[in-house]
Amino acid sequence: MTGPLEAEWTKAGRARLTEAEWSEPEGGRSMRTDEDAERVARLLGVWRGEASVSVPLRDALAELIDGSYLPAGWRMPGQRALAAALGVARGTVARAYAELMASGRLTAARGSGTYVRGAVGLVRPDGGRLTSFGGGQVVVDLSSGALPGSELVAEVMPEVGRQLRRHHLQGTGYHPAGLPELRAALAARITAQGLPTRTDQVLVTAGSQQAVWLIATALAGPGTLTLVEDPSYRGALEAFAGAGGRVRGVPFTPVGADLNLLESAAADADLLYVQTALHNPTGVHMPEPQRRGLADLAARHGAVVVDDQSQAELGWFRSDPLPGLERMADPERLLIVGTLSKLFWGGLRVGWVRGPREIVGRLAALRGGIDLGGPVADQLAALLLLPRADRQRMLRREFLAQQFAVTEEVLRTVLPHWRWSTPVGGSGLWTDTGQDAVALAQHALARGIRLTAGPAFSPHGGHRTFVRLPVWHPQSRFATAAELLAGLQATHAP
Repeated sequence: MTGPLEAEWTKAGRARLTEAEWSEPEGGRSMRTDEDAERVARLLGVWRGEASVSVPLRDALAELIDGSYLPAGWRMPGQRALAAALGVARGTVARAYAELMASGRLTAARGSGTYVRGAVGLVRPDGGRLTSFGGGQVVVDLSSGALPGSELVAEVMPEVGRQLRRHHLQGTGYHPAGLPELRAALAARITAQGLPTRTDQVLVTAGSQQAVWLIATALAGPGTLTLVEDPSYRGALEAFAGAGGRVRGVPFTPVGADLNLLESAAADADLLYVQTALHNPTGVHMPEPQRRGLADLAARHGAVVVDDQSQAELGWFRSDPLPGLERMADPERLLIVGTLSKLFWGGLRVGWVRGPREIVGRLAALRGGIDLGGPVADQLAALLLLPRADRQRMLRREFLAQQFAVTEEVLRTVLPHWRWSTPVGGSGLWTDTGQDAVALAQHALARGIRLTAGPAFSPHGGHRTFVRLPVWHPQSRFATAAELLAGLQATHAP
């Protein structure tokens, strides 16, 4: 059934806000053992095979170690915790750990635990699970909200070829800060939205994920504190955690981050990462009074604000992009992240950061050391697609509204005890299953259904009963997955 989830969000968020999480000891582990186990379970993906259960588990863990997804020195979760997260017997994990120790990948420290020793060599060099994220017998992938591409992308490609021949093939093709004409077009677009912007205040990136990673790497290193909404975009959580600084979550409400709790935490914060235009995973748009309150709060405490507006073009109830902090926050301490990947196609890797010239220059220098700049063809396509954004926004709005109705109908029929609130937009539905969604995701994975459970969206492992469901799947496909989930939930109910 539908209905507001204010009580659930507040309870789930506040329950994770323990003293230990707000005052993490320097040099200490940032996650408890069960949260480490859940992280490993998410990284493992589809790992079960035809052999004895411990064998594919051993091989899958070896791939994570050899690929540095589990880096040297990292403390492995306890056997009991990992077994519970994977839904297997403790002895299965014990055998896998023992064989990984024998191969030199793990080492045991008496009284301390089991640690990653380092990579030895790929178990399956002919192409394992990590070489193709589409591997395994997957019936339906409900783990991502990425949308199908727009026909408009294909329509502009002939002109992209002509532009390349006329103006670009004679040059090197390296533009670390982005194609100059695309930066100028984005600056004009942002200016029209209410924030005066020069070309040198815009950096073009390979999608919004790279933009967030650059910001995290440049501004959220060791010794810093980043505040995020809880829940939040999981790609950002990984980026900020990987940068080496501390990350704290502020409980989320149906109108955005809890400003009272944010006020109490902001005094020590260096960076504040929010999604005020359209929040992922909840689909909430922060109302104007709350956005003004957030902007005032950030100004009082001097934190740099990252307003990730990647989802802003996917509103269901208005024709223009959903507004964020562009007219409210101090532009000298504001970074806005945007992308065309959500609106047009994930395969079009074009995003951007708008910010103070000095920070943008720093990010551009960092980006130049990664790939020397994004593909010129993608950026030319983006330049040609920008004038068509209004048309594409209308198409996305109609498609997503229709698909949401289909998703709701299936959920009401097949999973009537699940609860959700109607989003303002986006491609996903933040849904309370009423049971342990981490365990459900593991059982579903064994049946070919990929799910993303709530802890993936939380810096503190919260929202354990929630899943984020994509709404774009055809009714028959989603109904098949929902029926499997209903059967699994009934079978494994506590």
